[in-house]
Amino acid sequence: MKRRTFIKTLFGAIVAIPLAQLPRIAFAAGALPEGKKAVSESDPVASAIGYKEDGKKADVAKFPQAKGKAGKDQTCANCALYTKVNDGWGNCQMLTSGVVAAGGWCGSWSKKS
Repeated sequence: MKRRTFIKTLFGAIVAIPLAQLPRIAFAAGALPEGKKAVSESDPVASAIGYKEDGKKADVAKFPQAKGKAGKDQTCANCALYTKVNDGWGNCQMLTSGVVAAGGWCGSWSKKS
C-alpha cells in the first residue's frame, strides 16, 4: 500500500469514529447531561431487559408487550422507574450505569401512578 493511500485511510478512520456518535447525539431531544454517559444497549442488564435508546426499535418478538398502541405509548419518560434529568435523558432504577433516553424503552416498563 502506498504511503499516501495509507495516510488517507488512517485520516478517514480518525474522522469517522467521532462522527459515528452523531446519530446518538442528534436523536436525543436534549443534550446528554454534563458528566453523564448514556447507557449502552449492549450493557448486560440493558440487553437482558431489551433496552433500546429509540423505543420504536424495541424487539417485539422477544418483548410482545412493546406491540400495538399500548407498546407505542410506553417510553422511559412515562415509566415509574424513570427520573428526568433534562428534556432528553433521565435516570432509571433498573439501568444504573448511566442515563437513559426519554424516548427509550425496555421490558421493565411500569406505568407511573
